[in-house]
Amino acid sequence: MLKTISRAAIVGTAQSWIKTPWNDPSLHICGINDGYMSRDAAGRGPARADAWYELHPLDQFFFRPRAERVVRADQVPTGHYVRPEGHLDWLQTQAKTIEVWLQKEPPEGWPVHARRLPLEQLEETYGQYWASGPSYEVMHLMDRGCTELHIYGIHLATQQEYIDQRPNFEFLLGRFLGPKCKERKADGLRYFEGEHVLLVLPQESPILQHGWKYGYESRPQQKANPALEQARAEIKQVRADKAALVEALVTWPRFKSKAEP
Repeated sequence: MLKTISRAAIVGTAQSWIKTPWNDPSLHICGINDGYMSRDAAGRGPARADAWYELHPLDQFFFRPRAERVVRADQVPTGHYVRPEGHLDWLQTQAKTIEVWLQKEPPEGWPVHARRLPLEQLEETYGQYWASGPSYEVMHLMDRGCTELHIYGIHLATQQEYIDQRPNFEFLLGRFLGPKCKERKADGLRYFEGEHVLLVLPQESPILQHGWKYGYESRPQQKANPALEQARAEIKQVRADKAALVEALVTWPRFKSKAEP
């Protein structure tokens, strides 16, 4: 029988992860994927975790050297996920003392705290709309009785995340909050108060905020960024030069050498 968790924090890897209140012992802190590799300005990683979620197939990882933060897309086999070398060993070490939630039953010999996420149980209650690892975390914690949920380091702001994952994540946060909600801001955080629940988000996270009231307020003007504008102009010129070169090659006289001016 799993214990009830009333207060929990989901911690991702976007910059606001550093706001996690590590020193609050009553907060059940949940890490995800390779978030243990995150570092703050002083070079410090996450101070602790009470649970970890790795919900990708363990046999479909591409392991990169720890010293390399980025790998080329063509290096990664189709259908595989990038993780640092030693990732599985790290998970097994954590499973000796904290819950480690996996997509499938843990391989033979893994420590006792490694467990399979009860997806079927979650789907009976919350449906089959799942688009990200943090979404599973939200509903799993809610299913265990969580009434105060903190979210740090999850912004879902890259193009793919914004399109594929963020709508589902915000939909599930709406289910967590229920039909009524009040918002207040204090100390760099946003507090969403439902009838019997509390959701806490960093102010810099784009989750559950838009920036202006559509139709009632004007769209904010973006600040000029000379470096960005110059980069865009250079990209536009490169594309134009490429198009001109392709056109020249297509229309090049059949018997004329391409080495000629």
